[in-house]
Formats: sequence, C-alpha cells, structure tokens
Amino acid sequence: MAATAHPLMVGHALHSPSTRYTILEFIGEGSFGKVAKCRAHNSSKLVAVKILKKTYFQNVEDELSVLKTISSLNADHFNLVTFYEQFEYLGHKCLVFELLDVDLLHLVRSLNVNFIRPIAKQLMVALQGLKAVKIMHNDIKPNNIMMVNIDDSSFSVKLIDFGVASPISAATPGLRIQPTGYRAPEICLGLPYSGAIDMWGAGCTLAFLFLNDNLFPVHCEYLMMQSMVEMLGMPSKQQLQFGLYSKKFFCHEVDELGTRWRLLTPEEYKSRNRTKAEEWPEYRPHLSSLDDLLYVSVLYDI
Repeated sequence: MAATAHPLMVGHALHSPSTRYTILEFIGEGSFGKVAKCRAHNSSKLVAVKILKKTYFQNVEDELSVLKTISSLNADHFNLVTFYEQFEYLGHKCLVFELLDVDLLHLVRSLNVNFIRPIAKQLMVALQGLKAVKIMHNDIKPNNIMMVNIDDSSFSVKLIDFGVASPISAATPGLRIQPTGYRAPEICLGLPYSGAIDMWGAGCTLAFLFLNDNLFPVHCEYLMMQSMVEMLGMPSKQQLQFGLYSKKFFCHEVDELGTRWRLLTPEEYKSRNRTKAEEWPEYRPHLSSLDDLLYVSVLYDI
C-alpha cells in the first residue's frame, strides 16, 4: 500500500538511502509540485530537490528515463543541470539536482547582444548534446534556463526541467507540447516534427533576452499565430493541407485568383473554436519581419 504523503515545511528533513536533505526554503512551485533548497547532510552541499505531487507520479518514470539517458553526457560540458539521485520518503517522490541561481525569465532586463551571444552558444551546445542522445526537451523557455552564478560576468547557463522531455523516436504529430509563444509552427499546425522544435524554443528565448518581452504573444494562441504570419509569412500550402490543426487558425477558400488559404479573423476564430481571441496589446508593435528587431530600441521604447 502506497504511503500517504505528509505535509513538508522548512526545517523538515527528507531521507534518501544515501543521506538526508534538510529543507531550507521553497524556491519554486508548479503543476508538478514544489522545489526546495536543501542542505545535504553528508556533504553540506546545497541542492535543489524537486518534490512531486502524487498526481504527477505517473509522469515521473518518463522523466527519470530521460534523466538516465542524458546522464551519459558531461552535464557541465553540455550545459545541462546535474541530476544526483531520486528517492521516495513518506509518500513523496523526490528528484535531487544541483542548485543553480536565477532563471532567465527573472533577469528582468533586456541584454546587449554581447551578453546574449555566449548564452546562445551554450544553448546550442546543450541542444547538440540532447541530439546526440536523441532526446527532445520540448519545453525550452526563459524560466527553464538558469544562471549558474548570476554574479559571474561570464553568463554561464544550464538547461533545466526535463519533465516533458521525450525521445525523438516518440515524436507524434498532434501532440500538444511547448508553451504558447514558444511553440514551433509544426506543433501549432499538428505536423510531423523533430528535435528542431527545441531550436525554435531557443530562438524565441534569445529574442526574449533582447526584447525583455516575448517575441510572440504567450496568452493567446490566435495572437501567437497572427504574429507568426505577420513576421514570417503564411505557412506553405502543403503544410496547411496536411496539418491536423490547420483549420483551427486558417480557412481554405476560392476567389478570382484560385484556391488559397488565409488566416481566420478573430471573429471566425471565436466561432470555429469557441474561444475568444484576445485583443492585440496596445503597447506591442506589429513586426513585419525579423529585420524589424534591428530597430527594437525604438519600437519597444527600451
């Protein structure tokens, strides 16, 4: 019979087969559970312990499988968070990782390209490592990339949170992965995809660091797609023809020029999906191409 999870508080100790971890403070929370800053008794090292909710237990085996796969990589060389161990204590499943600093979402400032460039290089190395072991992260965004030490001028970062990562071989068209605003077009449209979707997430993250804002809207799928079309152009006819979700955002019609696809209006989107499209934010300029980012200091008034 499974043990009933007891509530945990600061000062409580989590006992693993190798040591005990004293909870110093809770530093994060999400749908998976909580993250606690802990001190390991056997080494006095500070670590981050991911304490999972019982409703998340069914997913932990997939995460552990991915962590086991990437453990063959040198975590420091490939800029990946180091995973130490997993254990269960008083009904809590716990994953122990190295303790990092602040995530990129909470830098709360735009960065000069000279600072973004080394972060980009480190992200590319991380993706190179994941590709080597045939793993997709599926959730690359600013708060899943953490500074190793914010006081270090070298801007050393690591990729964290493999909770929704999966083998490349498990890629299935139609899966709803990646967060809104960081979701690759092939995921939006329900097309076949590969580990290239992580490169899209990385690109959106680097743009966030430059803009101090999201490149594509994150609170409305329709606005996200509208922004993609304005900035990058319409998806190809072939992509729209075979996309499982193409008709969520686009319609197929015939006019004097022949058969063509177009983006739904906000009213059509609401009627078709029974979900209201949000209004375009007043502060946000419409960018007609990625080249517009060259003038971002004017467009975003930063």
